[in-house]
Amino acid sequence: MDMNKQKITIVALSVALFVSAQYIIYEKITESRQQELANAYQGGYKNGLTDAAVAVYKQTENCQTTTVTIGNLTKTIFDVSCLKAEKNMTR
Repeated sequence: MDMNKQKITIVALSVALFVSAQYIIYEKITESRQQELANAYQGGYKNGLTDAAVAVYKQTENCQTTTVTIGNLTKTIFDVSCLKAEKNMTR
């Protein structure tokens, strides 16, 4: 009778260990994937900001104005150094 209880206990503990190990592995894999997605999102966000800044710079480079629209807000921007250069030319 004691052998059966020992075997049942060993089997139960083995199953519990196996299930626990599977859960930990699943959590680590999920965490790793979420981190990869977060890194990709952050990289894309940074690239988007850089691309936007470079585009605005290029559009205003030759003293031209450009329009920036965010949602329902619109702003026209220009390079202030062009005003300084124009002011110096009129003197």
